[in-house]
Amino acid sequence: MYGTQGVADAANNPPALYGAGPFTDHAGNFWMFGGGSYAALWKYEPSTNNWTWMKGPISTSQLGVYGTLGVGDANNYPGSRGFGFLTWVDTSGSFWLYGGRGYSASLQGYLSDLWKYDVATNEWTWMNGSDNNVSLMPVYGIKGVPAATNSPGGRFEVTCGWTDSHNRLWFFGGFDGYASYRDDVWMYDISTNEWTWMGGSNGQGQIPNWGTQGIFSAANTPGARLAYAHWKDADDNLWTFGGGYPDEYADLWKYDITLNQWVWMSGVNYVNYSGIQGPRCDLSIYSPKSRSENRAVWTDCCGKFWLFGGGDCNGDPAYNDLWVYDPAINKWSWINGDSIANPTGSYGTQGVSSPANKSPGKAGSATWIDDQQNLWLFGGISVTWTTVYNDLWRYVQDTTCHGCSLYSCASNSVQPVAFSSSDSFLCEKFCINFYDSSQSNPVAWQWIFPGGSPSSSTDQNPVNICYQTPGVFDVTLITTNANGNDTLTLYNYITVYPTPPFPSITQVDYTLTSSPASSYQWQFNSADIPGATNQSYTILQTGYYTVIISDANGCVNSTTVYVLISDIEEAMGDGSILIYPNPSSGSFIVEWRHGLMAGEVSIDIVNTLGQKVFSSEEKITTTDFSEGVHSDKKEIDLSDVARGVYFIEIKTESEFLRKKILIAD
Repeated sequence: MYGTQGVADAANNPPALYGAGPFTDHAGNFWMFGGGSYAALWKYEPSTNNWTWMKGPISTSQLGVYGTLGVGDANNYPGSRGFGFLTWVDTSGSFWLYGGRGYSASLQGYLSDLWKYDVATNEWTWMNGSDNNVSLMPVYGIKGVPAATNSPGGRFEVTCGWTDSHNRLWFFGGFDGYASYRDDVWMYDISTNEWTWMGGSNGQGQIPNWGTQGIFSAANTPGARLAYAHWKDADDNLWTFGGGYPDEYADLWKYDITLNQWVWMSGVNYVNYSGIQGPRCDLSIYSPKSRSENRAVWTDCCGKFWLFGGGDCNGDPAYNDLWVYDPAINKWSWINGDSIANPTGSYGTQGVSSPANKSPGKAGSATWIDDQQNLWLFGGISVTWTTVYNDLWRYVQDTTCHGCSLYSCASNSVQPVAFSSSDSFLCEKFCINFYDSSQSNPVAWQWIFPGGSPSSSTDQNPVNICYQTPGVFDVTLITTNANGNDTLTLYNYITVYPTPPFPSITQVDYTLTSSPASSYQWQFNSADIPGATNQSYTILQTGYYTVIISDANGCVNSTTVYVLISDIEEAMGDGSILIYPNPSSGSFIVEWRHGLMAGEVSIDIVNTLGQKVFSSEEKITTTDFSEGVHSDKKEIDLSDVARGVYFIEIKTESEFLRKKILIAD
């Protein structure tokens, strides 16, 4: 039940979806795109329990509308897709997605397109990758070296993505464009619009190398796998559990983005593990069984990782067990759900919590966590891929069974402070905003901005923090609640690029040329000249001309010159004609003397582009006098044309004379 686009309604409800892509905005609302063969974008508000259809078509199997690369448009939307595409939320709150199995602008296959969604404008922007080709193979380039030509290629069943504190997007593994699975790690830099192959191999079907549990090594790798769980800790490290194909894993791995190395942390180093599922809430030797399609995950404000259900890549079986992993002690605990495969659900009464309630076994669900640390679960698919759900569940954590409350967040050793900014890469003398996203109910805030102006703030969400000098700067937030203080410092979080030097402008005749830059925009009297984006521009009229240049970082500078078009010289001719006044406001007289223009005379006036702006309607007859002075005149009114340089052309059967004229205010 879609209702009216953009309008929340209690009757609205998304269709049953497998593999939809989840997002959470800065206001705490839950968003969801695609899934299966859909291309719609939905928003759910926990405070009202209402869904809103926000964007995209309601029909299935829809081709994407890409528009212009890098340009947002109300008509743009990604094509229908599902089967494990990547989703991220950046530090400014924009949503990103990549790949999946679905539809490009004209084809169906494994996608390699990268999209950004702006919550404020409700617009999609195609940012990178192919808008038409599908099932492309990766282009790796050099490991650790970004390049505009690098590309992960077509990817699906690759839900293991995360955003680091420097606003970069990361992912691991998945199926490639030829449906072969990978163990590679990629990073996308939003500021440069470039991909970098960071880790793993550039081959297909790499087998795991577990190494020694708890010990990082450059040789370690989880191997090629797909359809797995993933989390990110407070230090920007990636964690992943399970996945695989055709066999299933039960191992837990951590990837350090500073070392670019993996470490095997927990679980077994073989496939198809049956698990050890002892009493609920027991932190002992227990761990989940092997599984894939277990993308239903959460990270709470205590830094614990939650995992629900999953199955295997062949669709049998499916689980509904809920587990929590505590990185601080490297242990798992079974919390809720059943210990059997393919359990049925127990829905109870809608909106009413009960210990007896439980979701059926399912895989490929979408998940969110709210600011009260409740876990949310939507949809997914059942055993043998026969039933797809559209049920929405909320799980309230039990603090006596390893649950995380807001109170425990405030006193936990794992960092509960969190913040983001409207940008982390900016140009000198620009300003940005900061947003507190701490989940420990702070009542006071102390921000410290080295290099910023002001250099500190006690606002919860400081605005207009300006950076006047280039450099790389830390940001610190200290929050206070009833339990005390906590501090988070993100080192080298802000990068400020220098303003490029003032461009120089040279003039040859009526052509202005800027010194070299990455891009140009010419203006006349402070208004952009449409299409004037080349290094040189030929002027048409007197006035102030500005060139605005930008460098490779997008930083800008400008120079303005005043040009007076006053060089009124003959292009051809011998002084046989007079034009007065010249310059004029548009009304002037043409006079030819000495009888040198005999016969019928025509007068045309053209602009600097050769376009005719005036032509005499009649042929003017004059007489040739060999002695004395004889002159003929014609008054011309061009007061309605643009100010600038023009050429007057006077023609007879045997003569052609041309002069410049200037029409000015």
